Amino acid sequence: GKAKLPLKMLTELELNSKMKSPKSERVSESEYPKFFGKKLSGANKSFNFYLTCTYPAGTKQQTLNIGTFPKKSLKTIRAQAKQIREWIADGQDPKLKRAEQKMGLSDDKSFGAMIDKWFQEKFLQEAKNRKYIERVESKLTEVKRDLGGYQTKDITAVLLQNSISKIAKTSKGEADRTVKNLVKVFQYANAIYGVGSNTAAFDLIGNWVPPKSKPRPAITDEVPFKEMIGDVLAEAAKPQSDLLFLVALLTFARISELVRGKWAEINWQDRIWLIPAIADSEGNRTKKAKGQAPKPHDIFLTDELILILNNLHAVTGHSEYVFPAIYRRKNPWMSVATVQKRIKETKHGKYKGVQSQHGFRSNAATWIAKTHKNLPNGALAVEIASGRTPDGVEYVYNRYSYWEEQCEVWKLWSSYIASLLPCPITEIGKHPYV
Repeated sequence: GKAKLPLKMLTELELNSKMKSPKSERVSESEYPKFFGKKLSGANKSFNFYLTCTYPAGTKQQTLNIGTFPKKSLKTIRAQAKQIREWIADGQDPKLKRAEQKMGLSDDKSFGAMIDKWFQEKFLQEAKNRKYIERVESKLTEVKRDLGGYQTKDITAVLLQNSISKIAKTSKGEADRTVKNLVKVFQYANAIYGVGSNTAAFDLIGNWVPPKSKPRPAITDEVPFKEMIGDVLAEAAKPQSDLLFLVALLTFARISELVRGKWAEINWQDRIWLIPAIADSEGNRTKKAKGQAPKPHDIFLTDELILILNNLHAVTGHSEYVFPAIYRRKNPWMSVATVQKRIKETKHGKYKGVQSQHGFRSNAATWIAKTHKNLPNGALAVEIASGRTPDGVEYVYNRYSYWEEQCEVWKLWSSYIASLLPCPITEIGKHPYV
Protein backbone atom coordinates (compact mmCIF):
# COMPACT_ATOMS: atom_id res chain seq x y z
CA GLY A 1 0.00 0.00 0.00
CA LYS A 2 0.84 3.65 -0.26
CA ALA A 3 2.89 5.15 2.50
CA LYS A 4 0.97 7.70 4.64
CA LEU A 5 2.16 11.21 3.94
CA PRO A 6 3.29 13.21 6.97
CA LEU A 7 0.79 15.83 8.26
CA LYS A 8 1.43 19.19 6.65
CA MET A 9 0.82 21.99 9.17
CA LEU A 10 0.60 25.67 8.33
CA THR A 11 3.65 27.80 9.03
CA GLU A 12 3.99 31.51 9.65
CA LEU A 13 6.54 31.64 6.81
CA GLU A 14 3.87 30.32 4.44
CA LEU A 15 1.30 32.83 5.68
CA ASN A 16 3.70 35.76 5.35
CA SER A 17 4.45 34.71 1.79
CA LYS A 18 0.77 34.48 0.85
CA MET A 19 0.04 37.88 2.37
CA LYS A 20 2.24 39.47 -0.29
CA SER A 21 -0.15 38.30 -3.01
CA PRO A 22 -2.84 40.78 -4.14
CA LYS A 23 -5.25 37.86 -4.63
CA SER A 24 -7.59 36.45 -2.03
CA GLU A 25 -6.17 33.38 -0.30
CA ARG A 26 -7.58 30.48 1.72
CA VAL A 27 -5.50 28.16 3.89
CA SER A 28 -6.47 25.32 6.22
CA GLU A 29 -5.32 22.55 8.50
CA SER A 30 -7.42 19.47 7.70
CA GLU A 31 -6.35 17.47 10.75
CA TYR A 32 -7.30 18.05 14.40
CA PRO A 33 -8.13 20.62 15.58
CA LYS A 34 -9.19 21.57 12.00
CA PHE A 35 -9.47 25.28 11.20
CA PHE A 36 -9.06 27.54 8.17
CA GLY A 37 -8.04 31.08 7.31
CA LYS A 38 -8.98 33.67 4.71
CA LYS A 39 -7.21 36.70 3.28
CA LEU A 40 -9.17 39.19 1.24
CA SER A 41 -7.87 40.43 -2.09
CA GLY A 42 -6.05 43.72 -2.41
CA ALA A 43 -3.66 45.29 0.06
CA ASN A 44 -4.97 43.29 3.01
CA LYS A 45 -2.03 42.07 5.12
CA SER A 46 -3.76 39.64 7.47
CA PHE A 47 -5.47 36.26 7.67
CA ASN A 48 -8.71 35.83 9.62
CA PHE A 49 -8.96 32.30 11.05
CA TYR A 50 -12.17 30.37 11.72
CA LEU A 51 -13.36 27.06 13.10
CA THR A 52 -16.60 25.29 12.16
CA CYS A 53 -18.40 23.33 14.86
CA THR A 54 -21.79 22.08 15.99
CA TYR A 55 -23.03 22.79 19.49
CA PRO A 56 -25.21 21.40 20.86
CA ALA A 57 -25.34 18.21 18.83
CA GLY A 58 -28.00 18.13 16.16
CA THR A 59 -28.10 21.88 15.64
CA LYS A 60 -26.97 23.96 12.69
CA GLN A 61 -23.22 24.18 12.07
CA GLN A 62 -21.70 27.48 13.20
CA THR A 63 -18.48 29.28 12.40
CA LEU A 64 -16.39 30.86 15.17
CA ASN A 65 -13.67 33.44 14.70
CA ILE A 66 -10.52 32.25 16.48
CA GLY A 67 -8.10 35.07 15.72
CA THR A 68 -6.26 37.16 13.17
CA PHE A 69 -2.71 36.58 11.99
CA PRO A 70 -0.24 38.28 12.49
CA LYS A 71 -2.01 40.07 15.35
CA LYS A 72 -2.07 36.64 17.00
CA SER A 73 0.60 34.05 16.42
CA LEU A 74 -0.27 30.86 14.52
CA LYS A 75 0.58 28.89 17.67
CA THR A 76 -1.99 30.90 19.69
CA ILE A 77 -4.65 30.44 17.01
CA ARG A 78 -4.04 26.69 16.88
CA ALA A 79 -4.25 26.49 20.69
CA GLN A 80 -7.56 28.37 20.64
CA ALA A 81 -8.97 25.94 18.07
CA LYS A 82 -7.87 23.00 20.21
CA GLN A 83 -9.43 24.54 23.32
CA ILE A 84 -12.78 24.98 21.57
CA ARG A 85 -12.75 21.35 20.38
CA GLU A 86 -12.09 20.21 23.95
CA TRP A 87 -14.93 22.32 25.36
CA ILE A 88 -17.36 20.82 22.85
CA ALA A 89 -16.13 17.30 23.67
CA ASP A 90 -16.83 18.02 27.35
CA GLY A 91 -20.35 19.23 26.53
CA GLN A 92 -19.63 22.91 27.25
CA ASP A 93 -20.89 25.85 25.19
CA PRO A 94 -17.85 27.32 23.39
CA LYS A 95 -19.39 30.79 23.15
CA LEU A 96 -20.05 30.93 26.88
CA LYS A 97 -16.60 29.60 27.73
CA ARG A 98 -14.94 32.15 25.46
CA ALA A 99 -16.91 34.96 27.13
CA GLU A 100 -15.69 33.71 30.50
CA GLN A 101 -12.16 33.49 29.16
CA LYS A 102 -12.34 37.04 27.85
CA MET A 103 -13.58 38.36 31.19
CA GLY A 104 -10.78 36.58 33.00
CA LEU A 105 -13.14 35.23 35.64
CA SER A 106 -13.87 31.71 34.47
CA ASP A 107 -13.12 30.26 37.91
CA ASP A 108 -14.48 33.07 40.06
CA LYS A 109 -18.26 33.24 40.17
CA SER A 110 -18.50 34.96 43.55
CA PHE A 111 -21.06 37.72 43.99
CA GLY A 112 -18.30 40.27 44.59
CA ALA A 113 -16.59 39.32 41.33
CA MET A 114 -19.87 39.62 39.42
CA ILE A 115 -20.55 43.07 40.87
CA ASP A 116 -17.05 44.21 39.88
CA LYS A 117 -17.35 42.87 36.35
CA TRP A 118 -20.81 44.35 35.77
CA PHE A 119 -19.57 47.69 37.11
CA GLN A 120 -16.50 47.69 34.83
CA GLU A 121 -17.94 46.12 31.68
CA LYS A 122 -21.46 47.54 31.65
CA PHE A 123 -22.10 50.38 34.09
CA LEU A 124 -18.98 52.43 33.35
CA GLN A 125 -19.66 52.16 29.61
CA GLU A 126 -22.96 54.01 30.04
CA ALA A 127 -22.64 56.25 33.10
CA LYS A 128 -20.95 59.63 32.59
CA ASN A 129 -21.55 61.70 35.70
CA ARG A 130 -18.57 61.36 38.03
CA LYS A 131 -20.50 61.96 41.26
CA TYR A 132 -23.18 59.45 40.28
CA ILE A 133 -20.53 56.85 39.46
CA GLU A 134 -18.86 57.37 42.84
CA ARG A 135 -22.21 57.09 44.64
CA VAL A 136 -23.14 53.83 42.91
CA GLU A 137 -19.68 52.37 43.51
CA SER A 138 -19.87 53.29 47.19
CA LYS A 139 -23.19 51.50 47.71
CA LEU A 140 -22.10 48.40 45.79
CA THR A 141 -18.96 48.28 47.91
CA GLU A 142 -21.16 48.13 51.03
CA VAL A 143 -23.03 45.16 49.55
CA LYS A 144 -19.76 43.44 48.60
CA ARG A 145 -18.48 43.90 52.14
CA ASP A 146 -21.43 41.85 53.40
CA LEU A 147 -21.98 39.36 50.59
CA GLY A 148 -19.01 39.50 48.21
CA GLY A 149 -17.64 36.12 49.27
CA TYR A 150 -20.86 34.22 48.55
CA GLN A 151 -21.32 32.37 45.27
CA THR A 152 -23.77 34.30 43.10
CA LYS A 153 -26.18 31.37 42.84
CA ASP A 154 -26.37 31.17 46.66
CA ILE A 155 -27.48 34.79 47.22
CA THR A 156 -31.02 34.90 48.61
CA ALA A 157 -33.52 37.73 49.01
CA VAL A 158 -33.13 37.51 52.79
CA LEU A 159 -29.36 37.97 52.59
CA LEU A 160 -29.76 40.93 50.23
CA GLN A 161 -32.47 42.50 52.37
CA ASN A 162 -30.25 42.45 55.45
CA SER A 163 -27.47 44.18 53.51
CA ILE A 164 -29.64 46.75 51.70
CA SER A 165 -31.45 47.63 54.95
CA LYS A 166 -28.23 49.21 56.20
CA ILE A 167 -28.18 51.53 53.18
CA ALA A 168 -31.89 52.31 53.66
CA LYS A 169 -31.20 53.69 57.14
CA THR A 170 -29.36 56.55 55.47
CA SER A 171 -31.42 56.87 52.29
CA LYS A 172 -34.37 54.87 50.99
CA GLY A 173 -33.71 56.34 47.58
CA GLU A 174 -30.17 54.96 47.50
CA ALA A 175 -31.43 51.59 48.72
CA ASP A 176 -34.01 51.47 45.93
CA ARG A 177 -31.40 52.40 43.30
CA THR A 178 -28.95 49.81 44.64
CA VAL A 179 -31.55 47.05 44.38
CA LYS A 180 -32.26 47.99 40.76
CA ASN A 181 -28.54 47.93 39.97
CA LEU A 182 -28.21 44.51 41.60
CA VAL A 183 -31.00 43.22 39.37
CA LYS A 184 -28.75 44.17 36.45
CA VAL A 185 -25.79 42.43 38.10
CA PHE A 186 -27.75 39.16 38.31
CA GLN A 187 -28.94 39.52 34.71
CA TYR A 188 -25.35 40.06 33.61
CA ALA A 189 -24.07 37.09 35.63
CA ASN A 190 -26.77 34.83 34.23
CA ALA A 191 -26.16 35.89 30.63
CA ILE A 192 -22.36 35.74 30.68
CA TYR A 193 -21.60 33.05 33.25
CA GLY A 194 -24.73 30.93 33.25
CA VAL A 195 -24.87 30.82 37.04
CA GLY A 196 -28.58 30.06 36.92
CA SER A 197 -31.69 32.14 37.41
CA ASN A 198 -31.51 34.20 40.59
CA THR A 199 -34.36 36.59 41.41
CA ALA A 200 -33.10 37.69 44.84
CA ALA A 201 -32.76 41.37 43.88
CA PHE A 202 -35.84 41.40 41.66
CA ASP A 203 -37.94 40.14 44.58
CA LEU A 204 -36.90 43.21 46.63
CA ILE A 205 -37.94 45.87 44.10
CA GLY A 206 -40.36 48.28 45.75
CA ASN A 207 -39.32 47.50 49.33
CA TRP A 208 -37.61 50.88 49.73
CA VAL A 209 -39.56 53.31 47.56
CA PRO A 210 -38.28 56.78 48.45
CA PRO A 211 -40.90 59.22 49.78
CA LYS A 212 -42.18 61.83 47.36
CA SER A 213 -40.27 65.06 47.70
CA LYS A 214 -41.99 67.76 49.72
CA PRO A 215 -42.88 71.06 48.03
CA ARG A 216 -40.01 73.52 48.18
CA PRO A 217 -40.74 76.26 50.72
CA ALA A 218 -41.61 79.53 48.99
CA ILE A 219 -43.13 82.83 50.13
CA THR A 220 -46.05 83.62 47.83
CA ASP A 221 -47.28 86.89 49.36
CA GLU A 222 -45.60 90.04 48.08
CA VAL A 223 -44.96 91.89 51.35
CA PRO A 224 -43.02 89.13 53.17
CA PHE A 225 -41.34 88.14 49.86
CA LYS A 226 -40.04 91.69 49.40
CA GLU A 227 -38.91 91.74 53.02
CA MET A 228 -37.00 88.47 52.52
CA ILE A 229 -35.12 89.86 49.50
CA GLY A 230 -34.19 93.00 51.43
CA ASP A 231 -33.05 91.04 54.49
CA VAL A 232 -30.85 88.69 52.43
CA LEU A 233 -29.16 91.55 50.57
CA ALA A 234 -28.62 93.45 53.82
CA GLU A 235 -26.45 90.67 55.20
CA ALA A 236 -22.67 91.13 54.98
CA ALA A 237 -21.42 89.16 51.97
CA LYS A 238 -19.07 89.18 49.01
CA PRO A 239 -20.41 91.00 45.91
CA GLN A 240 -20.54 87.78 43.87
CA SER A 241 -22.68 86.18 46.57
CA ASP A 242 -25.26 88.98 46.26
CA LEU A 243 -25.15 88.70 42.49
CA LEU A 244 -25.55 84.91 42.51
CA PHE A 245 -28.61 85.33 44.72
CA LEU A 246 -30.13 87.75 42.20
CA VAL A 247 -29.21 85.69 39.12
CA ALA A 248 -30.79 82.61 40.72
CA LEU A 249 -33.90 84.62 41.62
CA LEU A 250 -34.29 86.24 38.18
CA THR A 251 -33.76 83.02 36.19
CA PHE A 252 -35.22 80.49 38.71
CA ALA A 253 -32.85 77.96 37.06
CA ARG A 254 -31.13 75.11 38.86
CA ILE A 255 -28.27 76.46 40.93
CA SER A 256 -25.92 73.73 39.67
CA GLU A 257 -26.35 75.05 36.12
CA LEU A 258 -25.60 78.63 37.16
CA VAL A 259 -22.54 78.25 39.40
CA ARG A 260 -20.68 76.21 36.76
CA GLY A 261 -21.41 78.80 34.08
CA LYS A 262 -18.64 80.25 31.92
CA TRP A 263 -18.48 83.69 30.37
CA ALA A 264 -17.97 82.08 26.96
CA GLU A 265 -21.50 80.61 27.20
CA ILE A 266 -23.10 84.06 27.22
CA ASN A 267 -24.10 85.44 23.81
CA TRP A 268 -24.54 89.13 24.52
CA GLN A 269 -25.60 89.99 20.98
CA ASP A 270 -28.46 87.47 20.86
CA ARG A 271 -29.17 87.93 24.60
CA ILE A 272 -28.95 84.23 25.42
CA TRP A 273 -27.03 82.29 28.05
CA LEU A 274 -26.36 78.96 26.33
CA ILE A 275 -25.98 76.29 29.00
CA PRO A 276 -24.71 73.04 27.41
CA ALA A 277 -26.20 69.65 28.26
CA ILE A 278 -22.79 68.11 28.94
CA ALA A 279 -19.71 69.98 30.14
CA ASP A 280 -16.55 68.19 29.03
CA SER A 281 -15.12 66.07 31.85
CA GLU A 282 -17.57 67.52 34.37
CA GLY A 283 -20.41 65.23 33.27
CA ASN A 284 -23.99 66.37 32.74
CA ARG A 285 -24.48 70.11 33.16
CA THR A 286 -28.27 69.99 32.92
CA LYS A 287 -30.50 67.45 34.61
CA LYS A 288 -32.02 64.90 32.26
CA ALA A 289 -35.65 63.92 32.37
CA LYS A 290 -36.46 60.27 33.03
CA GLY A 291 -35.81 58.18 29.94
CA GLN A 292 -34.34 61.09 27.99
CA ALA A 293 -30.89 62.45 27.26
CA PRO A 294 -29.88 65.74 28.94
CA LYS A 295 -30.80 68.81 26.90
CA PRO A 296 -29.13 72.24 26.59
CA HIS A 297 -30.84 75.01 28.57
CA ASP A 298 -31.09 78.48 27.06
CA ILE A 299 -31.77 81.45 29.35
CA PHE A 300 -32.98 84.75 27.90
CA LEU A 301 -31.01 87.81 29.05
CA THR A 302 -33.58 90.34 30.22
CA ASP A 303 -32.58 93.98 30.71
CA GLU A 304 -32.35 93.39 34.44
CA LEU A 305 -30.23 90.23 34.08
CA ILE A 306 -27.82 92.04 31.74
CA LEU A 307 -27.32 94.78 34.34
CA ILE A 308 -26.61 92.18 37.01
CA LEU A 309 -24.17 90.28 34.76
CA ASN A 310 -22.36 93.53 33.88
CA ASN A 311 -21.87 94.21 37.58
CA LEU A 312 -20.67 90.65 38.03
CA HIS A 313 -18.24 90.91 35.11
CA ALA A 314 -16.55 93.80 36.89
CA VAL A 315 -15.88 91.44 39.80
CA THR A 316 -15.21 88.05 38.15
CA GLY A 317 -14.54 88.92 34.50
CA HIS A 318 -10.89 87.94 34.95
CA SER A 319 -11.98 84.32 35.41
CA GLU A 320 -13.19 81.71 32.95
CA TYR A 321 -16.16 81.10 35.26
CA VAL A 322 -19.05 83.46 35.88
CA PHE A 323 -19.03 82.50 39.55
CA PRO A 324 -15.45 81.41 40.39
CA ALA A 325 -14.83 79.93 43.82
CA ILE A 326 -14.14 82.54 46.47
CA TYR A 327 -12.20 80.06 48.57
CA ARG A 328 -10.80 77.40 46.24
CA ARG A 329 -11.36 73.98 47.74
CA LYS A 330 -12.63 71.21 45.51
CA ASN A 331 -14.20 72.93 42.50
CA PRO A 332 -13.19 76.09 40.64
CA TRP A 333 -16.74 77.51 40.95
CA MET A 334 -18.86 78.67 43.90
CA SER A 335 -20.68 76.09 45.97
CA VAL A 336 -24.20 75.08 44.95
CA ALA A 337 -25.14 75.61 48.61
CA THR A 338 -24.21 79.32 48.60
CA VAL A 339 -27.68 80.76 47.99
CA GLN A 340 -29.54 78.24 50.15
CA LYS A 341 -27.15 78.80 53.05
CA ARG A 342 -27.48 82.55 52.64
CA ILE A 343 -31.27 82.39 52.89
CA LYS A 344 -31.25 79.98 55.86
CA GLU A 345 -28.78 82.07 57.89
CA THR A 346 -30.40 85.47 57.23
CA LYS A 347 -31.78 87.12 60.37
CA HIS A 348 -30.62 84.17 62.51
CA GLY A 349 -32.66 81.61 60.62
CA LYS A 350 -35.82 83.66 60.11
CA TYR A 351 -36.42 82.16 56.65
CA LYS A 352 -35.35 78.59 57.32
CA GLY A 353 -38.17 76.35 56.15
CA VAL A 354 -40.03 79.39 54.83
CA GLN A 355 -38.14 80.19 51.64
CA SER A 356 -35.54 78.18 49.73
CA GLN A 357 -33.48 78.67 46.60
CA HIS A 358 -35.32 75.69 45.10
CA GLY A 359 -38.55 77.59 45.77
CA PHE A 360 -37.73 80.42 43.36
CA ARG A 361 -39.52 78.50 40.60
CA SER A 362 -42.62 78.31 42.81
CA ASN A 363 -42.33 82.04 43.52
CA ALA A 364 -42.31 82.79 39.79
CA ALA A 365 -45.03 80.28 38.87
CA THR A 366 -47.38 81.54 41.61
CA TRP A 367 -46.89 85.20 40.71
CA ILE A 368 -47.45 84.54 36.99
CA ALA A 369 -50.62 82.59 37.78
CA LYS A 370 -51.93 85.36 40.06
CA THR A 371 -51.10 88.42 37.99
CA HIS A 372 -51.02 87.21 34.37
CA LYS A 373 -53.81 84.67 34.14
CA ASN A 374 -54.31 85.34 30.44
CA LEU A 375 -50.67 84.76 29.49
CA PRO A 376 -50.72 81.84 27.00
CA ASN A 377 -49.02 78.73 28.41
CA GLY A 378 -47.67 80.72 31.37
CA ALA A 379 -47.31 77.82 33.80
CA LEU A 380 -45.74 75.61 31.12
CA ALA A 381 -43.31 78.38 30.16
CA VAL A 382 -42.15 78.74 33.77
CA GLU A 383 -41.54 74.99 33.98
CA ILE A 384 -39.45 74.89 30.79
CA ALA A 385 -37.67 78.18 31.53
CA SER A 386 -36.41 76.72 34.81
CA GLY A 387 -34.75 73.87 32.90
CA ARG A 388 -37.34 71.21 33.72
CA THR A 389 -39.17 68.89 31.36
CA PRO A 390 -42.94 68.98 31.97
CA ASP A 391 -44.60 65.75 33.01
CA GLY A 392 -46.77 63.87 30.57
CA VAL A 393 -46.09 61.78 27.51
CA GLU A 394 -47.30 64.54 25.20
CA TYR A 395 -44.28 66.66 26.09
CA VAL A 396 -41.88 63.86 25.22
CA TYR A 397 -43.07 64.08 21.62
CA ASN A 398 -43.86 67.80 21.52
CA ARG A 399 -40.85 69.49 19.92
CA TYR A 400 -42.18 73.05 20.33
CA SER A 401 -39.89 74.90 22.76
CA TYR A 402 -42.30 77.68 23.86
CA TRP A 403 -39.32 80.04 23.59
CA GLU A 404 -41.40 83.19 23.05
CA GLU A 405 -43.55 82.36 26.05
CA GLN A 406 -40.42 81.70 28.14
CA CYS A 407 -38.93 85.07 27.20
CA GLU A 408 -42.16 86.84 28.12
CA VAL A 409 -42.21 85.13 31.52
CA TRP A 410 -38.59 86.11 32.20
CA LYS A 411 -39.26 89.74 31.20
CA LEU A 412 -42.32 90.06 33.43
CA TRP A 413 -40.65 88.32 36.38
CA SER A 414 -37.37 90.27 36.12
CA SER A 415 -39.20 93.58 36.02
CA TYR A 416 -41.24 92.56 39.05
CA ILE A 417 -38.16 91.51 41.06
CA ALA A 418 -36.42 94.80 40.21
CA SER A 419 -39.41 96.64 41.69
CA LEU A 420 -38.98 94.76 44.99
CA LEU A 421 -35.25 95.47 45.46
CA PRO A 422 -34.19 97.76 48.31
CA CYS A 423 -31.94 99.72 45.93
CA PRO A 424 -31.51 100.32 42.17
CA ILE A 425 -30.49 97.11 40.43
CA THR A 426 -27.29 98.78 39.17
CA GLU A 427 -26.13 99.01 42.80
CA ILE A 428 -26.39 95.27 43.48
CA GLY A 429 -22.94 93.78 43.87
CA LYS A 430 -21.38 97.08 44.91
CA HIS A 431 -21.56 95.92 48.51
CA PRO A 432 -19.23 97.51 51.08
CA TYR A 433 -18.24 94.05 52.36
CA VAL A 434 -15.60 92.89 49.86
